[in-house]
Amino acid sequence: MVVFDYEKCIGCGLCAADCFPGAIQIEDKKAHFIENHNCMECGHCIAVCPCNAVTIDTLDMKEVLELNDISCGIDPEIYLNHLKTRRTIRTFADTDVSEEQINKILEAGRFSPSGGNRQTVAYHIFRDKVSEFKSLVIDELKAMGDEARITGIKNSWYSDFWLKMHHEFKTEGKDLLFFNAGTVIVVSSDSMQAAMIAAAHMETMVYSLGLGMLYSGFTTSAIGHSAKLQEYVGLKEGYKVWSVLVIGCPKVIYQRTVPRKKADVIWD
Repeated sequence: MVVFDYEKCIGCGLCAADCFPGAIQIEDKKAHFIENHNCMECGHCIAVCPCNAVTIDTLDMKEVLELNDISCGIDPEIYLNHLKTRRTIRTFADTDVSEEQINKILEAGRFSPSGGNRQTVAYHIFRDKVSEFKSLVIDELKAMGDEARITGIKNSWYSDFWLKMHHEFKTEGKDLLFFNAGTVIVVSSDSMQAAMIAAAHMETMVYSLGLGMLYSGFTTSAIGHSAKLQEYVGLKEGYKVWSVLVIGCPKVIYQRTVPRKKADVIWD
């Protein structure tokens, strides 16, 4: 619940004006929370208050940062160059991603917008069991490839590639799924939008840490196809896996950006 410190509150009304569900009103020159209202606990009232008079008693207020005390600006040209130089990594060095780095990546996902501030994104991190997880996924991809060959219903060229991937993994130990990366994060939610926004923010953090990654669509497809894998990753009821991040230290160094198609835009 939103709580006001009335010794600090000056009744300016900024919190009420910025409250999307209208759960705050000003009475007798003080802000008041309307109980049983549809408060999203988004924290806008905390962020906008000029007197630091607002708390939410169900959240950890120790996480709140004063903007005057931190640097939070992003140069637009530097950020755009960051996006242009980002490459999908499929060659990883034999260097572990640290727990501190993983926690920063998770923080980027945790502070992503989630629609109504529902915060229903879940993360399963594979490190110690990444090899076991990889093997299960590759087996499932083979089953999907066999199914496509039998039915004649193919998933582009991927179906045949899954069979090739499985054969080379079993006979040569060749990893064409995670490319020997030691960290995999499975992102699930009851909201595709929330999960994908979180994954995109996590990706930006990955590269800002000097790491690299790829989105494993193959793994996402395999989990969606297999109740066994869904149970293995601890998928919650009503949730789906929307993104799988394969993370490691890049072994390859790129020298330049690459071109892209022109944006498909309509101006009205």
